[in-house]
Amino acid sequence: MLGEVVDEETQLLEAWRGGDRHAGSRLIAARGREITWFFRNKVFHEDAVADLVSQTFLRCVAAKSTFEERTSFRRFVYAIARNVLREYLRSVTKRAREEIDFTQVCLHQLEPRSMSSLHSERRQVQALIEALRDVPVDDQIVLELKYFEGLSGSELADALGVPEGTVRGRLARGLARLRSCVVARLQDPGSADVAISAEQLDAWAEELRRMRGAPG
Repeated sequence: MLGEVVDEETQLLEAWRGGDRHAGSRLIAARGREITWFFRNKVFHEDAVADLVSQTFLRCVAAKSTFEERTSFRRFVYAIARNVLREYLRSVTKRAREEIDFTQVCLHQLEPRSMSSLHSERRQVQALIEALRDVPVDDQIVLELKYFEGLSGSELADALGVPEGTVRGRLARGLARLRSCVVARLQDPGSADVAISAEQLDAWAEELRRMRGAPG
């Protein structure tokens, strides 16, 4: 099944590059929603999302020489989306000429006043949304693909083009940081320490997936 999906998306990309706009529409319909959600919690202004999604797909069409058909389209499009995101973050923070270590810096460090465009009426879920922006950007990407898209370890490895062991390491590091950030956001002054389990994080993440209409 996975091979059939990859083949179909590769064919759609090649057809789009050949001028078939209908093929482009089908490819965007297949992957557009998840790429939109890739950017939703990583921008400083909601208006930027549509432009970043558009840039990502247009670069998919233009970057023919860098696409190898043995690479899944999902890996290809996420590689481009990550580059588009990094360029956006450098530009909007006026650090275009600087080297930013996205394994160390988080969105709230780049722009302390920024708020997510995602909102939930449930306090715990909103705490999770904001806490993800307290995690280094590269770890935030892994965590959001896990929580927003429900990707498994092997699927994360394929999407990001890294070994599964590397994914597990990033998840472990990111989850530890995320849990402490969620606790800090939910902790009331003078109250007993809040304990957050992995099961609770998973349950709140499931609410996020329902917000975007994705399968669990």
